[in-house]
Amino acid sequence: MGMRYTNSIVFIIRKGESMLEAINKKELKVIEILSIAMHLFTKNLKSIMVVVAMFFFPISILNALIMEKLSNSLVLIKNFMDTGVITENLPGYTAVMLNFIENNLLQMAVLLFLEPIGVIAIAKITKSHLYSEQMNVKEAIGEAINCLWSVIITGIPGMILIFLGCLLFFIPGIYLGIIWTFYVYAIALRGKKGWKALEYSKKLTKGKFWKTIGLLIVISFIAAGWNWVFSGVYLFLPQQIGTDILYTVLTYISGSFSYIAMTVLFMNRETFLLGETYGSVAYVSGSTVNEDEKE
Repeated sequence: MGMRYTNSIVFIIRKGESMLEAINKKELKVIEILSIAMHLFTKNLKSIMVVVAMFFFPISILNALIMEKLSNSLVLIKNFMDTGVITENLPGYTAVMLNFIENNLLQMAVLLFLEPIGVIAIAKITKSHLYSEQMNVKEAIGEAINCLWSVIITGIPGMILIFLGCLLFFIPGIYLGIIWTFYVYAIALRGKKGWKALEYSKKLTKGKFWKTIGLLIVISFIAAGWNWVFSGVYLFLPQQIGTDILYTVLTYISGSFSYIAMTVLFMNRETFLLGETYGSVAYVSGSTVNEDEKE
């Protein structure tokens, strides 16, 4: 029995056609999602590295600069509080606090608006491989950048509602964060935007809320394990901004596996819950299904 199950996994990950058929055929188990994701990750590693170099590397630099500014601001705020000279130098304290808030907002913008563009590029490359075509990486990034406005008008209301939900004992915020976990993939592969992307994501968790949490935990643990290994760079390199940038870039490489696994899960949920079976016709670049236009 164990051998037959193992062989079925090998069969799933050997050919792009078999992977697409597996996604269409049934609700995939965790091991099957991870097996397909690992196969897609290794087969598209070169393309992933290009996306990391062209997109995530600049984001890593920006993140490192923001974190350094936030760290400096926290030190200054602590000094103001320890010395008790806030009232004596209120303009200086106010300027430091404003700088701290501005950098927090900038970091939030990076997480909400820039990182999803890289995720969309990975999702498009993943889908193209499932259709046995190698999508040009620059083209994938270009299409992903074209989704920026959709990401913005979806991410802002989503972030606001999740934040408000977190103020109410965290539970509503956590709930919204889970049911909207697929919204970036709805933008990437279905052309959804705004509230429709959030609603589409919610449909993919209907009746699968706790299972979705479990899958997210498993995927997160795998990425965290790799990130722990990558943190070894701090043992061999000096504590400076360049090391922080290198570590962040490495985490984006491991994160790409998570993005691929989520793409596979998204497509499988579409088939299983919504009946949106992916056909065997070849994937054509730029052919993201725009459901909003269809409606």
